[in-house]
Amino acid sequence: MLTVKDALAMPEFEKAQVVAGRDGLERQISWVHVVGVPDAPDFLNGGELVLTTPINLPHEAADQRQYVEAMAAKSIAGLVLAIGRHVEHAPDSLRESAEACTLPLIEIPYQTRFVDIARTVNERISHENMEMLERALRIHHVLTQLVLDGGDLKQLAVTLADLIHQSISIENERFEALASHNLAPVDEARRYTLSEGKTNPRLIEALESKGILREIRQTLRPVHLPQLPEVGLEMERILAPIVVHGSIYGYLWIIADDRPLNQLDAMAIESGATVAALIRLHQEMVANAEATLKGGLLAQLIEGEHGREDVLIDQAHRYGIDLSAPYVMLRIDRAERGDTGSAAVGDGGTARIQFQRRVTRALADWRAISGQYAGTVLALVQATTSLDTDLERLHSMTSGLNVGVSSIQRGAAAVGSAYVQCRDALHIARKVGMNARTVRFDHLGYLHTLYQAGESALDANPYAPTVRRLMGEQQADLFHTLEVYLDAGGNGVQTAEDLHIHRSTLNYRLQRIAELCAADLSSAVTRTNLQVALKLVRLFG
Repeated sequence: MLTVKDALAMPEFEKAQVVAGRDGLERQISWVHVVGVPDAPDFLNGGELVLTTPINLPHEAADQRQYVEAMAAKSIAGLVLAIGRHVEHAPDSLRESAEACTLPLIEIPYQTRFVDIARTVNERISHENMEMLERALRIHHVLTQLVLDGGDLKQLAVTLADLIHQSISIENERFEALASHNLAPVDEARRYTLSEGKTNPRLIEALESKGILREIRQTLRPVHLPQLPEVGLEMERILAPIVVHGSIYGYLWIIADDRPLNQLDAMAIESGATVAALIRLHQEMVANAEATLKGGLLAQLIEGEHGREDVLIDQAHRYGIDLSAPYVMLRIDRAERGDTGSAAVGDGGTARIQFQRRVTRALADWRAISGQYAGTVLALVQATTSLDTDLERLHSMTSGLNVGVSSIQRGAAAVGSAYVQCRDALHIARKVGMNARTVRFDHLGYLHTLYQAGESALDANPYAPTVRRLMGEQQADLFHTLEVYLDAGGNGVQTAEDLHIHRSTLNYRLQRIAELCAADLSSAVTRTNLQVALKLVRLFG
């Protein structure tokens, strides 16, 4: 856009003199406006180059200072004063105030016609605005054609960088690098991204603490980022969200190189973010189509279509899974999911759908047969030594997960059993209050045996009424205390630490439990019987 410095180079300002606020000459001019009243600031929008004469100014020095401060508060581009007829120069009060506000104060001879200045500058602004719109439309057309031609994110980064002559970076919703193109030397923040493949967590934390990321999440609009040298942001940037289905799928950065960011950059990043969203949407549609095929294969394997084992094994091979080698089944649920696998009450299923999309994207790079089955996400993976690391990365990529892991299986016929095991592992873990994000079937031990025994085992257990009596105790959570004590193997020190209470408090509670249950807690047999009854109550109520 046209700046005050640019305007001063025009013939109409040949005899102009900047008498104050020279540091503000890079201010951009939105329009030229002539004012003729002392309260003119009240009628301005900001960005105007204001033309006036001394007779239109307040008469008192204090009022003149207030006049300039009000102009600066409106963020006008500059104040032009015609001199030589009523006064020889701008009053000292005007110059001092303008200098303090870094507001350009410009003197021109009174013979200079305001109408000539307004016409020339406004025509120049209109021409530049039209030129900028034409460039923005060209950028949009080129990027749109890139999508139609099947371009990817890397091509988008290169193309957009070449169009606006600024460096570009595209990242996913976790600020992990997907594509980039640099045109100039990079700052510390960019060097970190290039070396680590993601944005520096210190920078993300700073953007969060300053409310910038919250603003993006709320508005789904780009924001301008000034320099933040304390976190390595030595160049200004524009950060735009890549929005698909109303959710943020990633971010697009424009990084200032040899020139400051301008309005064209702001318009270009919106087109770029839209095109990135289209590319991400296309990628998701392809992934969803593949997930549907994989989900169909999983359903056939789980439900056991007899006579087609060889065909199913061959199809699994195509996705990189050898069913004759050790494998496990993963069931991935939302942490707040109910026992039936349906969406949480009150979310209308929308949150469940968004969750499944996030998990599907997180599993995109896995060598797995993953898909949706019975309202949840399943993944069939080879049982390798890297599985624990892969699961930790999955949790870090997608928060709010509960993952059930089957025991190691072999053969197509065992896929159904693997599904039942990972499903039961999550169900049992929720019932007994396990806090683990990943629950392995192999670690359930006697809990699965009790679960398989069914509700009739609870009805027949002679200790169950005794345990239930603890639930009615109002003075302390004796039921929970007993559970923690039994899970700790009767270790009082460990129990007190786990409950964050003093040993004397624990001893009082254990004495009260012994009285209510008429049980000798020092007996290992009694503790075992109570633990079995307690877990049955957890499992079946």
